[in-house]
Amino acid sequence: MVRGDGPPPGLPPPHDFKFTKWHLLGQYRLMLRGYYGAVAVLIAVVLVSALAALISPFILKLLIDDVFRNRPLPMGPWVPIASLRLWLTSSVWHDLVFLTLVLAAAVVVSVAASWVRMLAVQRLNYRLAATLRQRLHEHLATLPLGQLADYRTGGIISRIMSDTDQVVGGIQNAIVNPTSALFRVGCVLLILIATSWKLFLIAAALIPPALVIHWIIFRRLRPLWRNIRDDRSMLSARVNDLFAGIQVVRGFRRERSTHAEFAARQHTMVRKQYYTSVLGRLLMTGWQIFVPSMGIVIIWFGGRLVLEHRLSVGDLVMFQVYSMMLLSPLSQMIDSLQELQQNLGALDRVCDVLNQPADMPDRPGAREPPKAGDLELHDVGFGYRPGQTVLNTINLRVPAGSTLAIVGPSGSGKSTLVNLIARFYDVRQGSIRLDGVDIREMRLQDYRRLFAAVLQDVYLFDGTVKENIAFGRRGASEDAIVAAAKQANAHEFIMALPQGYDTPIGERGASLSGGEKQRLSIARAMVADPRFLILDEATSSLDTRSERLIQRALEDLMHGRTTIVIAHRLSTVIQADCIAVLVGGRIVEQGTHAELLEAHGIYYVMFTQQFQQHRDPMLERLQWEPIGGGAARS
Repeated sequence: MVRGDGPPPGLPPPHDFKFTKWHLLGQYRLMLRGYYGAVAVLIAVVLVSALAALISPFILKLLIDDVFRNRPLPMGPWVPIASLRLWLTSSVWHDLVFLTLVLAAAVVVSVAASWVRMLAVQRLNYRLAATLRQRLHEHLATLPLGQLADYRTGGIISRIMSDTDQVVGGIQNAIVNPTSALFRVGCVLLILIATSWKLFLIAAALIPPALVIHWIIFRRLRPLWRNIRDDRSMLSARVNDLFAGIQVVRGFRRERSTHAEFAARQHTMVRKQYYTSVLGRLLMTGWQIFVPSMGIVIIWFGGRLVLEHRLSVGDLVMFQVYSMMLLSPLSQMIDSLQELQQNLGALDRVCDVLNQPADMPDRPGAREPPKAGDLELHDVGFGYRPGQTVLNTINLRVPAGSTLAIVGPSGSGKSTLVNLIARFYDVRQGSIRLDGVDIREMRLQDYRRLFAAVLQDVYLFDGTVKENIAFGRRGASEDAIVAAAKQANAHEFIMALPQGYDTPIGERGASLSGGEKQRLSIARAMVADPRFLILDEATSSLDTRSERLIQRALEDLMHGRTTIVIAHRLSTVIQADCIAVLVGGRIVEQGTHAELLEAHGIYYVMFTQQFQQHRDPMLERLQWEPIGGGAARS
């Protein structure tokens, strides 16, 4: 891990880079696989443009030393075409015309090369950004749910959209700009040395101090830019979270405090940005002082050489112009290296994601799930973090086509148990088997294809009704979508929408009621035609009419399928083939409704105390009261 120097007192410490600079630069090489030809063409265009820019000072020297003194051009005898050679040597006017045409040609070549370079760079950047975004998108989808929760929504969006654009800018800053700058600097230095090595040595004495200043400042910038990008990601996540819950914010009158929190977080980031901009400006100022100072030395020492007739006026003017031309490539290189720190900061964040191990990768030789569907849990134990126990010694058997109802107080581990069965997490102890085969030995995607879930908190995507129902099965036909909607008692309200099945429903189905969203969720599960169905309190927050419609739809959906229900409705519990009472992460009772009543345990006490007086069990919920210290209110 590379640790950078921190900012001055009062600013938080900078982010520690997870990868070395050379590792990150090596990632650019890997990113460019398949694009080497495009990069080679780009560099060739850059070099042509650099050569064209170097012609002007040499032409100025020829004008001063030869044309204006009525002397033939020194390159005349070297012209291979005899007629052109004769034309050049016949008149200084011809030399003037020739040099003007050469200068015009250099300008045309430079402009054309700049256009080609711009188009090539943009095309390469856009393609690389798209490839990297796709790679990030696909890898993030494989990460553990806990890891994704740590990144937060804003952090994920920041990495996929903002960081990738910043990363590909590093191609320009790490390869193209330095190559162009180094080539131009190298050519200029060779010309300066060839013109007067003594004058060059005098002028070059100012380079070491400038390099020392550059090194001192530059090494502070890289960790700070990563720290700023982390702050920006956290700020994006916080803004996303606040506006997603804006109704809660307004309901509790917390607008002022959220504004203050946003201002404080933003103020911290701004101070870091300002500090880095000051450092960057100090770096640039060092070079801006160095180059003009070199020009002053050239005038002083070069003027003496001219007066002593050891250097021509044209050579001195050319030397001065070329020395001033060092400012542009050197500034370009410094800017590129400074911006590269931002690129590397973004790349560090991207590599941090790409290096996270995938969630539950398939084992070697992973197999397809069995055809049948008997599900068994043997001594299952689980905790989300080391040392934590959420479930302990769970033993269950769910025959194919049966219904298991899981009841228990809030926090007893019901949803965790269902998530383990659907293999959103892997068990820490014991095993879950499907027809005797450990589900960890099966291909993950094939196993999850067996399941569909209808949850209390329905998530619908920003799209049309048809697209949301079809999300349950790739390539679902329109007839299958309509049939599923009819089974889910959703067809009638869908047809009443402005555009029917093609009606946009907004983000998270904002334009629909709770019951309508729930019926679309059931239709989505019906289209999937799963072998296992998970119902997680699917009707707990609906009005009576909506609940009756959904209850009938759920009965159709459950028919012939293995169903696991986190139950709060008495009717669902009574009709289940098996009821598991989960308290404190342990199954304290299990059996049918009748068997549990005969056992006179926790379930019996709950049932007799809460439901004996009710006539319509369809409308009643299981309310968990403290019973013998074992249960808590759900």
